Amino acid sequence: MTLMLPVKPPDPYVYVDNRAIVISNGTQGVLFSRALTRWLSETLEILAREKRGTRMQQQHVFGGFVAETGAVTLFAGSHDDVVSVEMSAEAFSAFQEELSHA
Repeated sequence: MTLMLPVKPPDPYVYVDNRAIVISNGTQGVLFSRALTRWLSETLEILAREKRGTRMQQQHVFGGFVAETGAVTLFAGSHDDVVSVEMSAEAFSAFQEELSHA
């Protein structure tokens, strides 16, 4: 038996649930365990305060910067494979708020 379903890459997104955080640029993604929530949340606090921030923990890289327009670019991944996404200031605030409750 064979099954083939038509699919397409999604638009870029950030997804958060009780087990993981996923950041996808539409074709590649990075998954962080919720065990890293505190580290991610602290990075977002630095980014919000200083308008830029980059942190590394073992093989993980997470950071970003705020453009003059207020849009926030996030990057995440490993030392040799990073994905980037851009989100509105409102979306960034919602993301930061969600991670701060961990």
